[in-house]
Amino acid sequence: MRRWLAPVAVMAMLAACSPADEKRAHQVVDRFHAALNAGDWPAIDALLTTDARRLRPGLGTARAFRNLITRHGRYLGGELAGITAEDGRTTLAWSARYEQGPVSELFVLREEGGALKIESFTDNPEP
Repeated sequence: MRRWLAPVAVMAMLAACSPADEKRAHQVVDRFHAALNAGDWPAIDALLTTDARRLRPGLGTARAFRNLITRHGRYLGGELAGITAEDGRTTLAWSARYEQGPVSELFVLREEGGALKIESFTDNPEP
C-alpha cells in the first residue's frame, strides 16, 4: 500500500497545477537518459543546476547516477506520466522502463542560465 501512496500523491499534485513547457522538459529527460546509458557523466553534470552539482564536488553528483544503472539496469524507454509548473519549477513525472522493470521517476526542473536544468531527481521501482 505504501508504494502506491507516493505515485498517487504525485499524480494528484500534478493534476492540480498549472501547465508547463512539456517539450523543453521532455528534451531534458531525453538528454538525461541518453547520457545515463552512455555513462557520459560530464553531460549529466551539464544538465544539473548549480545547486544540484554542489551536493558533491567535481562530477561526483553526476557519477552518483551510476547507481541508477546498478539498481535498474539500462534505460529502455519511457513516457510522460504528468507535468506541472509552479513557483518557477517544472515537475515532471516519468514512467520509465529499465532492464530490471518499470520505474517511476520524478524530475524537478528549474530555469538556469537560459536552459531548463535538473534540480532534483528521484526514482522508485514500480511493483
